[in-house]
Amino acid sequence: MEIQITQDLVRKESITPNDAGCLKYIEDFLSERGFVNETLTYGRVKNLWSINRKKGPLLVFLGHVDVVPTGPVDEWEHPPFSGHDDGTYIIGRGTGDMKGGIACFMSALARINPDELNFSLGFIITSDEEGPSRDGTVKVVEELLKREEVIDYCLIGEPSTLETVGDNIRIGRRGSINIELEVLGKQGHAAYPARVDNPIHKVVPFLDKLLSEVWDEGNEHFPPTSLQLTNISAGVGAHNVTPNNLHLKFNLRFSPQITGEEIQEKIKKFLEERGIAHKISFDLNAEPFYSNPGTFTNVVQNSISQIQGFNTGLSCSGGTSDGRFIAKTGCEIVELGPKFETIHKINEKIEKEELERLTDIYHQILLNLNEETNN
Repeated sequence: MEIQITQDLVRKESITPNDAGCLKYIEDFLSERGFVNETLTYGRVKNLWSINRKKGPLLVFLGHVDVVPTGPVDEWEHPPFSGHDDGTYIIGRGTGDMKGGIACFMSALARINPDELNFSLGFIITSDEEGPSRDGTVKVVEELLKREEVIDYCLIGEPSTLETVGDNIRIGRRGSINIELEVLGKQGHAAYPARVDNPIHKVVPFLDKLLSEVWDEGNEHFPPTSLQLTNISAGVGAHNVTPNNLHLKFNLRFSPQITGEEIQEKIKKFLEERGIAHKISFDLNAEPFYSNPGTFTNVVQNSISQIQGFNTGLSCSGGTSDGRFIAKTGCEIVELGPKFETIHKINEKIEKEELERLTDIYHQILLNLNEETNN
């Protein structure tokens, strides 16, 4: 079932923020299993909030159906929204990030009778995770908090696996801050250096400081804060003309050992110390979050061990996820999904066997949580 559902979802061209009918597909599936569905629309974004309320704690499965653009279609081995089955892989945009994870949880749910569970089940599915993330999960969580909805556990189907399904689960994510810097100079003839103010020359010592800075050492679960330059541009295209200004973009992924405000102050200080005339803007688009391992994390770890025969690792690596929004509810969060090797790439794909094993693990999680909440 998980393979067919994956193909069905991939064949819907849900480039963010368009859900392309994916939410209706999931809603129909859940309606047949006693879930009450509600579409929450903010701006251009549709979100699905679905719940099957029983006794006991509430477990919410969190995911997104929107995908990034395909890139050059003619470079794909098969059409990116075909869900092509080559015998080993299902190929298509969103197979790994994250329609495959959604399909596996739906398939696992189909193996049980929700009426026999000792806990409640909910779904939050958005079509605004790959985009600005302003009208998706963040708004749904705000609405649920207003309603005083209590969420105890959250399972996020984002890609987390390194090599073998379940070998890595995430209990937190780093924060993210984007910086745009314009270094101001004075354009002129390269033959008269005294009459120009070359912003490229000015930025070199700043970049050296920026790239050599040790922002923090991370901690037990978080890797150290890291910085990547993503774009740099200057000049008019001629060899003998110095530029008037230089534009630089960079991003930091930061651990809880440092704050976004501290990063901003450090960068401003670096610029001031070097007397660099500039304009700068900061976009703190994600705060780091950490979910203290408890009952649900133990259930997930034990389920992986039962199905796969190994102990999984805990990490807080990777990019941002919507876990940062649902963390505001205070629930215990675990991210468990397929491999992330091909996500966002040309020829994104997922192994059929991987889908089957992930479904088995999700199913075992439901069984084990049921036993845990029965005690």
